[in-house]
Amino acid sequence: MTCMTESKRFVLSVDPAIRAELARLLDGEIVTLASGSPRRREILRLAGLRCRIVVPEIDETFPDGIEPRRIALDLARQKLETIAPDGTLTVAADTIVVLDEHVLGKPEHREDAIRMLKQLSGRRHYVLTALAVCDRNDRILVDGEKSFVTFHAPNDEAIARYVDTGEPMDKAGAYGIQGMGELLVERLEGSLLNVIGFPIELFLRMVRELRQ
Repeated sequence: MTCMTESKRFVLSVDPAIRAELARLLDGEIVTLASGSPRRREILRLAGLRCRIVVPEIDETFPDGIEPRRIALDLARQKLETIAPDGTLTVAADTIVVLDEHVLGKPEHREDAIRMLKQLSGRRHYVLTALAVCDRNDRILVDGEKSFVTFHAPNDEAIARYVDTGEPMDKAGAYGIQGMGELLVERLEGSLLNVIGFPIELFLRMVRELRQ
């Protein structure tokens, strides 16, 4: 897993129809993205949007026993609420990886990443990204989208080689489907952009609702 040996299956792109409708709805308006994620920034760029980046700082820990969807929705809203309104459309996001209704966050260290990938090995899990969007009139919408991912069953050596690339260390569930982590994936059901961290189709629906 030190290099790609075949053409990438999961390529970052945005449907031209989505680009066109966002251009119509936003008409050149700058969007404030409350996230430091370069992957989310790239998705918005591919969607043709001009962005102002503000990185929110919140405590992302949560008590046991909370339903995963509620965790993602609450964290996205909290991130949004840390951003001072400036009259622009503002969006915050939170992505979680869920196996057997247990949330797998970002690994704390190498051994934690290996543990998570072994848990996911040969299994089907889901990725949920929540978006919180606020318009210039301070109206807020919060919603989420779910995609399902099934892993191959790589051996321990392959998992260790992948972790040693460093790619898993800043990603929920310890893998990046848009990078070398795609080699772990047997099947994707749903939106690729949702798994990467910004479901652009959901964002469009939310913007459309706020513009009505």
